[in-house]
Amino acid sequence: MSRRDVARAPVRFAALTDATERDLRALNAVLFPVRYGDAFYDDCRRAGGCTQLAYAVGDAGASATTTLAGAIACRLEMNAASDGARLYIMTLGVYAGRRGGKIGSRLLTHALNVASRDAFVKEAYLHVQTNNFQAFEFYERFGFEKGEVVKNYYKRIEPPDAVILRRDLGASWTERELEGVTFDEDAA
Repeated sequence: MSRRDVARAPVRFAALTDATERDLRALNAVLFPVRYGDAFYDDCRRAGGCTQLAYAVGDAGASATTTLAGAIACRLEMNAASDGARLYIMTLGVYAGRRGGKIGSRLLTHALNVASRDAFVKEAYLHVQTNNFQAFEFYERFGFEKGEVVKNYYKRIEPPDAVILRRDLGASWTERELEGVTFDEDAA
């Protein structure tokens, strides 16, 4: 599949369910150097519509078979520094053959849209490895700002340090429309 085809490929978003959890576990095993336990996936489920799996839809339309292209895994946390909650983006990844089609951008946009609808959720944040300059550029396009460096955040990868990226979800986030996305009934 060429980059041009990937850019045009529609996706179907699906929530994390018993049926889709296996796909998310497989994606995480391929893309991330960490093995996530059951508690990780329980947190993802509790985040509701913020956690999504993106399936590439074949040419035959909605009835066609679909393959997982990427996913965003989130959890909601109480924010001790305020009277609200915050969205923690645990993982966001797209299979290499599906990159370039804005799937990651659509997943992140959807998660921020969903979180911003809840007035109790005040911000979104995540950790990024200090040498992941591509991730810094990606998240900065969405208004995330670099914060403090956490020394030795990662246990088995080099470099072990992470930068915390944060984004306010108050008045500064305006809900954005998603193009080329259909939703399973339980995903929206």
